[in-house]
Amino acid sequence: MEQAGLAQKVDLLLDELNQVDPVSYDLGTPELPEVNALDELVEMGQEITPLLIERIRQSDSSKRIAYAVMALNRLGDIRALDSLRELCARYRTIETKDEWDYAVIGQCNAAIEALEKEGR
Repeated sequence: MEQAGLAQKVDLLLDELNQVDPVSYDLGTPELPEVNALDELVEMGQEITPLLIERIRQSDSSKRIAYAVMALNRLGDIRALDSLRELCARYRTIETKDEWDYAVIGQCNAAIEALEKEGR
């Protein structure tokens, strides 16, 4: 798939994920459910890693970012590690966090831990 088509598909799937409501919460933080759109992103392979990194840097939706980070975790591409560390640090400095900000931090922590194991 050409880059423009790939980017459009990634954006459509992230938009779909942004509409998903969590089924449960853990201490007020949403538990992100496994849904088809997430599976579709992962099936696209590590080729979409740079697109997802770009989206987490540009998006203003913490929910969308949390799902993009979850996809990056499942893709297992070590190239995302530095961007995830930066994202996590940025979200930790937010003074008044909402439940989705905590979801981003939690997804970042899980992805960073998994990717660090991959890199060893």
